[in-house]
Amino acid sequence: MQPTSGFAALPAAPRPLKALMNLTTTIDTLHFNHDSQMLLMGSRMKKEALRLVHLPSLTVYSNWPTSRSPLHYVHSAAFSPHSGFLGVGNAKGRVLLYRLHHYPEA
Repeated sequence: MQPTSGFAALPAAPRPLKALMNLTTTIDTLHFNHDSQMLLMGSRMKKEALRLVHLPSLTVYSNWPTSRSPLHYVHSAAFSPHSGFLGVGNAKGRVLLYRLHHYPEA
């Protein structure tokens, strides 16, 4: 008799729920916010290459960043502990701080 571990067997080739093709270069910045509702992905290979993904709906925010967002080449990004702020560091040595109004606690 074979011992059972209580875990379901994974399929031989698991399939992703969604493929996010919004960035066309290597992603080198990837962060979840504190409650895992948002995923931030960015690349330093191309200007303005930063996207936010709403994970419950698996959609990418199309209204940010805009063409007027001065992101430049994104080198790092992170959410504050309660996701009230998003900080983005770029190749110019600047840190841009954005307020995320969906989260009332900063």
